[in-house]
Amino acid sequence: MAQRDAAGDERPEPEQPRPEPGAAGRSEADVYRLKVKELRALLREAGVTGTSAMRKDELVRELFKTMHSDQRARSTAKVATGKKSLVPPGDNAPSSRAQAPVRPAKRVPSAPGVELPDLDRDDDVIDLLLAQHEEIADLFVELGRARGPHRRAQFDRLVRLLAVHESIEQLLVHPLARARLTDGDAVVDARTEEEDQAELDLQELHELGLEHDDFTTKLANLRDALVEHAELEEEEEFDYLRDNVPPAELLRLADVALNATLVALADDEDTSADPPRTVFSRARDAFPAP
Repeated sequence: MAQRDAAGDERPEPEQPRPEPGAAGRSEADVYRLKVKELRALLREAGVTGTSAMRKDELVRELFKTMHSDQRARSTAKVATGKKSLVPPGDNAPSSRAQAPVRPAKRVPSAPGVELPDLDRDDDVIDLLLAQHEEIADLFVELGRARGPHRRAQFDRLVRLLAVHESIEQLLVHPLARARLTDGDAVVDARTEEEDQAELDLQELHELGLEHDDFTTKLANLRDALVEHAELEEEEEFDYLRDNVPPAELLRLADVALNATLVALADDEDTSADPPRTVFSRARDAFPAP
């Protein structure tokens, strides 16, 4: 609404500053959700070189350092000129992954205490895995903030989700990629090695205990490794399979995966004290023999 001056004349409302695009306006969670290629794009626009040799954790640290340097530069420019910062925002890099659309119905009923993605009847096993990638990223954020009993509950939830997720990939999707990709053996062997390492890392975290001084650092290392792992799967396997495997087969695998998930996790007794290796073994056993 316009304001009036002493003479009764209307004068326009002062324009509210609009948030600038780019890394400086992103939260910590937003930055960790960015893909490796998006982090590199932001850093290249900021004039940072040598990004092609950096791993994801290094890219994130460098981006935060660049963001803080940019904020200091803006403050200095404002003091020097008495005007708005003359430092251009200059960020047209792609944003973080868009939110998945709300799906209207679950394809199978869920058992008490078991959370399954809401999938439309047209969604296939790739859709299921992509939804789980998003949920895993969210769980790491929640786990990093949680304290006390809630932190234990979130860690147990992460273990259960990763157990069924990696079982779906190793028993249903990786075999397809191994058979159909030109370099299928090399791609699948690399992803499987990363998944096996993640299981070992979860077991180490379980034995270490949530209150241990090293828990937070080791959890962050696991998070970074799994985010990069998921991006490689999506780029090297999922896109190809979506284009080259009959849709009916991918839909069938989604049904197999969802039903096996119910069998793996629909146990009424409290299994939160079970070590990750037991949870992963139970998840694998729930899948039918190939």
